[in-house]
Amino acid sequence: SIYVTSVIQPGISVMEDLEKQLVCPVCLELFSKPVVILPCQHNLCRKCANDVFQVRLQRGVSGGSGGRFRCPSCRHEVVLDRHGVYGLQRNLLVENIIDIYRQQNRLGSGPGLLPSPLICPEHPEERINIYCCLCETPTCSLCKVFGPHKDCEVAPLADVYQQKKSELSDGIAGLVAINDHIQALISQMEDICRTVENSRCRRELVSQSVEGLVHILEQRKQELISAITEEQDERQRHVRALIRVHGQYLGVGVALVERGIHIMDQPHMATFIQSSRGAELPRLELGFENMGRFSVDIENLSHKLQNIHFCHGTAHRNGI
Repeated sequence: SIYVTSVIQPGISVMEDLEKQLVCPVCLELFSKPVVILPCQHNLCRKCANDVFQVRLQRGVSGGSGGRFRCPSCRHEVVLDRHGVYGLQRNLLVENIIDIYRQQNRLGSGPGLLPSPLICPEHPEERINIYCCLCETPTCSLCKVFGPHKDCEVAPLADVYQQKKSELSDGIAGLVAINDHIQALISQMEDICRTVENSRCRRELVSQSVEGLVHILEQRKQELISAITEEQDERQRHVRALIRVHGQYLGVGVALVERGIHIMDQPHMATFIQSSRGAELPRLELGFENMGRFSVDIENLSHKLQNIHFCHGTAHRNGI
């Protein structure tokens, strides 16, 4: 207390700096008891902390057993226990400093400790003590009675001040809740981005599935081509063997022609008939060269391949 008293004695600049440190960021007034200290070391009036927390409860953005909210000064997330705001510790040091500050203001122990009353520019002897609701400006009583605001609706300046302060406080609490909601949405979308980023394996699975299908088709193609090639070779071997046999018979036939010419000169009929018998040559079956049975019907298969799509519903069960 001695140290604080010595600090606030020098004058108005020190007092103004001290007052800035003792203003609640929600209600913009000097902290009212009790003053609670958050884990981030920032202070709030307990009433203001509870107002911010209640707004979050109404918007359904508070979670946990006791709830949570964000510090209005630094946006640090404060996790409450089952006692809620009443479970936060009081900052007795700040409360003592506020008591000393207010005591010094009441005593008027230094110049400029109390703010000078505002004087009406139209009536220097009158203080500004009322508020013109129509013109939305502070004024004095004489301006209401004789001056430019005589036909306007007025209200006590203190009442308007409290009303505006309350509206500002509610607006700040609402903005805090909205900011928390936006922050929650941002966190949710960031989680979605990470989930999408981690789903790259899905692309690899699809690629592997299609590559496996291509491998099966390539393997089947080689098997079909091998079957055609084997059948072609077999038929060519058979035809070449027949060509050799017929070539041999052709040689024999030439010899027979020569012999037949010789036999035609035979005088005996029986010898001629016996010598003119020909041999039976092997022949190819009708349509032996036709390879039509080695055709492949891929119309239905081509249609299925062209209509490969992603599975719906079964993808997660099958792991594809």
